[in-house]
Amino acid sequence: MLYGCEVWTLSDSSFHRISVAWNNCFRRVFGCCWRESVRPLQHFCNTLPVLYIIDLKKLVFWRSLRRSENPVLRTLAYLNHNNFVATASKYGFDNYMVNVKYAVWQNFDKSLL
Repeated sequence: MLYGCEVWTLSDSSFHRISVAWNNCFRRVFGCCWRESVRPLQHFCNTLPVLYIIDLKKLVFWRSLRRSENPVLRTLAYLNHNNFVATASKYGFDNYMVNVKYAVWQNFDKSLL
C-alpha cells in the first residue's frame, strides 16, 4: 500500500483516504473500534498511524540520499531540502537529528494523551 510513498505528493483528501483504509484494516483484523479511534490499538500493536509512517519513510529516504556517495543523489537531496526541513519541523527537530524514528514515535505518544 505504501510502495514508493517517499516520493509521493498527496493532497489532503488523498492522505485522508489512505488513513481511512489503514484504520479500517486495523478495525477488520481486530474486529473492533468501528465507532472509535484506532490510535490506542495501533500504539499497543507498536504500529504508527499511516501519516506518521509516510513522514518517517520520507525523512529516512531523504537522509539516506543526503549521505550518499553518489553526487547526483546528494544534489537531488539538497534541491529538495525545503521539503525535508518542512517534514522534519513537524516533529520538532532539525535535519541533522540522528534518531528520526524515535522522534516520530515520541510525537505519536504525545498525541495519544
